[in-house]
Amino acid sequence: MRTPPLILIVEDNPESLDILRARLTAHNYEVITAPDGEAGLTMAREKQPDLILLDIMMPKMDGIEVCRRIKGDPSLPFIPIIMVTAKADSKDVVAGLEAGGDEYLTKPVDHAALVARVKSMLRIKDLHDTVLEQSAQLKVQLETATKIKSLFWPEIPGMEAGSHVWATSVPAGYVGGDLYDIIPLPDSSWLAYVADVSDKGVPAALIMAALSTKIRSEALVQTEVDNLLESVNKSMYSLTSAEGFFATIVLARYWPSSGKMQLTLGGHLPPLLIVDSDIGTLPQLKGMSLGVAPDVSYEQKEIFLAPGESILFFTDGVVEAENENKDLFGNDRLAAYIRNAKGPPWGKGLLELISHWRGDSSANDDLTILEIWRD
Repeated sequence: MRTPPLILIVEDNPESLDILRARLTAHNYEVITAPDGEAGLTMAREKQPDLILLDIMMPKMDGIEVCRRIKGDPSLPFIPIIMVTAKADSKDVVAGLEAGGDEYLTKPVDHAALVARVKSMLRIKDLHDTVLEQSAQLKVQLETATKIKSLFWPEIPGMEAGSHVWATSVPAGYVGGDLYDIIPLPDSSWLAYVADVSDKGVPAALIMAALSTKIRSEALVQTEVDNLLESVNKSMYSLTSAEGFFATIVLARYWPSSGKMQLTLGGHLPPLLIVDSDIGTLPQLKGMSLGVAPDVSYEQKEIFLAPGESILFFTDGVVEAENENKDLFGNDRLAAYIRNAKGPPWGKGLLELISHWRGDSSANDDLTILEIWRD
């Protein structure tokens, strides 16, 4: 909003116009005028004032139509409009408010009422403009945060002994709370995980960054995945319990040369073992989400990935993806895809299927997939 605010008076009666202009300029407002509806509409579009005083009864185009056109013009910013009418309870008042008018005054215009309503509407205008400015700043910050978050995604490594890995993460908004990583360890094994931080936006992204850093540091000192998760959980609880944030995670340590894999889980969806184009059986894993309680024990189970087999880790954004009818992708579609598609790998095709199935609807949740398979 300008300083001083610019007010447009649209009034066909010269005496009324002079009175309104004199009263407003006495309060240090900048005033411009138009003698009829058509001229007022033109001036509103050219000058984009901070406030409009709009007479209802005017030649060429009445105030109700002017108001409707201004409020319906997407190229114009928010401009509060005070409708001015000769009758306090006339149908014109209702019609003016329904057309988008924000306030009204009755003739003869009382000086105190005029000043009070003008100040009130300008406060609303100032607040609206401030919110828009802050929203634009937040958008820039979120776009920057999204670029920074992309730096956390690891380069997909090449594995030895006919083993392969593929991963992707697609945020629902500017900044999501999903996370994955693939970390090489000194004994030629790999630590891989998929995690999902509760909530979205900048807070979730900051927690995601802290979680990623903690897991990488613990991977250097913890040899067992269950102990690693216990240590990470304590740090997560200290960091986020007061604010109510938590994270789910499924974590694996994999030896490509043998296919050996250690698995542990914290409140997350279990991975899918894919054997002969069908869903195989994995040992049941239990474990609380990270950050819910300080002292939590996690289970560790061991499997062997045979040649031709694959294991798929994913967040709930896969099964809870919505299409235009608000239908969920669901576990049944996921299972049907695995049985009918040719793999391994299955992850890329699953991502394409979900994107096609979702259609033009916006993503309702972050989506992350990580797959490890053997030739």
